[in-house]
Amino acid sequence: MTDFRRTSRVRRIAAFVVILALQFGLFEVGLRTWGSSEAAPAFQGLFIPDPSTGYRLKPGARVHYATSEFATDIAINRQGVRDDDDVGPKAGNERRIVILGDSLVLAVQVPFAQTFGELLERRLNAQPSAFRYRVINAGVQGYGPVEEQRFFDRIGAALEPDLVLVVVFVGNDAEEAAASETRQAGNDGGGEDLREGARTRLRQLVRRSMVLQILRLRAVSVTDRFTNALAPPEPPLQSYAAHPAPRIARGMAIARDAISGIAGRAALVGARTAVILMPARFQLDDADYQRLRAMVAETGGELDRDAASRRFDAALADLPLPRIDLLPALRAAQPGPDLFFQQTVHLTVRGHAVVAEALERFLRRPGVLESEPPR
Repeated sequence: MTDFRRTSRVRRIAAFVVILALQFGLFEVGLRTWGSSEAAPAFQGLFIPDPSTGYRLKPGARVHYATSEFATDIAINRQGVRDDDDVGPKAGNERRIVILGDSLVLAVQVPFAQTFGELLERRLNAQPSAFRYRVINAGVQGYGPVEEQRFFDRIGAALEPDLVLVVVFVGNDAEEAAASETRQAGNDGGGEDLREGARTRLRQLVRRSMVLQILRLRAVSVTDRFTNALAPPEPPLQSYAAHPAPRIARGMAIARDAISGIAGRAALVGARTAVILMPARFQLDDADYQRLRAMVAETGGELDRDAASRRFDAALADLPLPRIDLLPALRAAQPGPDLFFQQTVHLTVRGHAVVAEALERFLRRPGVLESEPPR
């Protein structure tokens, strides 16, 4: 009788595991088929693991990515950057501009021809010149300044740039840099890098599964409820906080060092470097700002709308690099919520056009885009 009960219990457990696995599979297939998360195969097909940066764009990838807000065809060339064409040998009259940044540069939300890099290229070449300009989109989703430095050192410098534009997203690049502090130290093969690699692989696993993403959010929500009973939560958007956490200043210092490293590496291949400060959507969208300000106030914090822009500007002030803050140009554009998508908070086609115009004016300033970079 005891053996019978034991066998029956094992069978019930096995049946439960099978049912759970089937439910997981059904939910995963359904969410991947009808959902529009970044865990969808169409999006994840853009990336491959990389020992230096954690991951990078997959050379030769071709995907169609669609959500409720947009649908785009995305092509990654053989060099591993978003472009419909490969980057071949540089002609004698060609001048190359490489743009480093995160998802705001990669811009999977709009067709390649409507990204601000491509629009900038057309604007530069529309004016009479002895040179033909090529602007190369080297943005990678989720990168921060540290990853951008490593990417440029391994891949970007080989693109033979004459000018490198580092796009700093003031909304989270300080947080990203602080989180990548161990990676910036360059302890390749050390314990910290192994642990960071394990964390990266775990994040990639969760990102690839839509079910796991939902479970992660539910777990965080439950954990927060217990944590909040013991201590008040940290207000969000610390880069914009009136009194930010210490890691924000540390992250900005790390970001400054990473940008300085990019400029040093660029100089070795004969290229100049300039910095672009990209604002967050709520800095331009009043309704979004009011909503976030109220949310931060509920957690005991105070939101300073343009604090991150000012702080990054101050943190980078001692670098001998031309710098532009895009906030004034975007604010000067006709008011309205159409500069950024509402669900993904990335630039719309119109937002890209405004940025391209501002960048052209910036590059034509004396000493930024010159005919002969120092060799």
